Amino acid sequence: MKIALLLLLSALGASAGSLTLTGVNTSRGGNLRFLVNGTEEQHFAGIILGTYNGGPSQSMFCVDLFTSISLSTYSSEPRSPATANELRVAYLYVSYLSGVSSVALGQAMQLAIWDIIHDGGDGINAGSIRRSSNTSNTVANAWTNYLNVSSGFGSSAASVYINFSGSTPAQALIGTFQPTAIPSVPEPATFLLVGGAMIALGLYRRKGI
Repeated sequence: MKIALLLLLSALGASAGSLTLTGVNTSRGGNLRFLVNGTEEQHFAGIILGTYNGGPSQSMFCVDLFTSISLSTYSSEPRSPATANELRVAYLYVSYLSGVSSVALGQAMQLAIWDIIHDGGDGINAGSIRRSSNTSNTVANAWTNYLNVSSGFGSSAASVYINFSGSTPAQALIGTFQPTAIPSVPEPATFLLVGGAMIALGLYRRKGI
């Protein structure tokens, strides 16, 4: 009985952990102006620094422009990328993070991530996330390049961190892969594992007479 319960809990995923945001990397990001739904706004775009469950510091990016977050500690549940856009962002993060070596490149990768998540990566002059006259050509060109190199690709080798302050949602972030991340869609083997555990626990009931 105890073994079956452990198998069931393992198959359903890990419980929420703790994500502490410690700062931003001002050498790989900074404030910039761009258009959000046609209105020019200024936001920090670039690498956010954080630690999950007291682990090593990691470099993260925002994956939700429209939800706020601050330097604080959050209840956080890492999960596998769940959509084609999230898989594409994870590919960009895993493949190109190490090459983000300047403020402009950090800004450009963040803009590309927002563009992919919110607009499907439709480019710097379309959708809800666009360049403005105050977005430099250097950032705009790098933004376009990140969209081009990630098109058609995806990866599950990163985790999307779903964050809460109490019961209030906070901004979701893309960060390093967590082995305990909750899978977005259980694999067939997981369904079998869950089913076997449920039978052992007496939680399975046949339909019918």
